[in-house]
Amino acid sequence: MVNGRLVFYLESNNLISDLQSGFRKQRWTTDQFVRLETWVREGLANREHVAAILFDLEKAYDTTWKYGILVDLFKAGLRGCLPIFISKFLENRHFRVRVGSTLSDQFNQETGVPQGSILSVTLFNLKINSIVNCIRPGIDSSLYVDDFLACARSQQMRSIERQL
Repeated sequence: MVNGRLVFYLESNNLISDLQSGFRKQRWTTDQFVRLETWVREGLANREHVAAILFDLEKAYDTTWKYGILVDLFKAGLRGCLPIFISKFLENRHFRVRVGSTLSDQFNQETGVPQGSILSVTLFNLKINSIVNCIRPGIDSSLYVDDFLACARSQQMRSIERQL
């Protein structure tokens, strides 16, 4: 219920970038491939060089900045009970690892969002959303959860290298 309301608020206020396709209604992994293919075809039609850089952020959920999520919620105009609930959801998290019937010691999850929670997916999408705001004009980009694509095209390869 909490996630449903948060997603509704974020989507209806256009607070998640259109470049993000991960875990959103009416969006698929193929959106990223079609976007890249279109970019390449347009470049080839214009006799341009095309270059792309693909990033897969390692341990993305485990290293997400908790305080940054709360800041982003505030910037999104959320006040009151929902941000307080999310703050409590993120603090004092502990985990153990089970191998067969053996449990590890308990560890404190100091950074990141809990794995396996649907709310974590939405909070991660909100936090990574700001990465597309850093992209310069002339560079196309897209996101699928923690997979990021940046591509550029030009008739001069040196120009592309400088842009990327």
